[in-house]
Amino acid sequence: MLYGHEDVALRSRFIEESDAPEPRKRTERQKLDALLGLAETASCRRQALLSYFGDHCDPCGNCDTCLDPPKLFDGTIAAQKALSCIYRTGERFGQAYIVDVLLGVQNDRIAQFGHDRISTFGIGTEHDARLWRAILRQLIALRFVTVDLAGHGGLSIAPAGRDFLRTKPTVMLREPRPRRARQGKAARGAAPSAVPEADQALFQMLREKRLELARAQNVPPYVIFHDKTLMELAAARPASRADMASVPGVGEAKLDRYGPAFLSVIADHAG
Repeated sequence: MLYGHEDVALRSRFIEESDAPEPRKRTERQKLDALLGLAETASCRRQALLSYFGDHCDPCGNCDTCLDPPKLFDGTIAAQKALSCIYRTGERFGQAYIVDVLLGVQNDRIAQFGHDRISTFGIGTEHDARLWRAILRQLIALRFVTVDLAGHGGLSIAPAGRDFLRTKPTVMLREPRPRRARQGKAARGAAPSAVPEADQALFQMLREKRLELARAQNVPPYVIFHDKTLMELAAARPASRADMASVPGVGEAKLDRYGPAFLSVIADHAG
């Protein structure tokens, strides 16, 4: 599964802007957090999936986390702090509230419940809110924390989390990937310097055809083909459907739908 932080923000916006009643929105928010917990697991994804069905396996060696292990850090102390904060606030508050308590945020709600006077208030200032959210999602994925989907989305400590607090084994967590800077429209396309000079004319012709098709279908150009695929087409210059099928990024469905149009452009350029 592939996702980016912009996809998370988009999905969150869909939830918030929907006409669904608040209980349904609350459930959708917590489902999203649970899904992100699985996405951010530092262990083998096949192991994580099978664990939901009570099954176990050795690391598969084929998923992305097995093939390209993420950068990890010793999250033992952070996990202890997060679980202790969940416990001391009564195991009934959601992720945002727990993060605020860990960071020592002063607000009316925390003062109302007296959680500005508990021992875990402000003990997590070594991390920012973004990292604490990632830590909590991973604790959910590790089954250390349970999300009350039927209630108000409160976090509670699962049996595995209580075992962790009692035995305190080392737990390695993954660091969130750095945020990518927002790019303007011009920057999002392939840089001209990335396309060999011999292929640039054909590449531009392919982009023009893609834009024509995108406007006709009222979809973003990348839905048809990414720039990288157009670069591959410009380099390979396929002359037949079979040739085009071997170009990276060209699937069977897109070959059926767009193949003739792009093969025609390539043929015209060659002629």
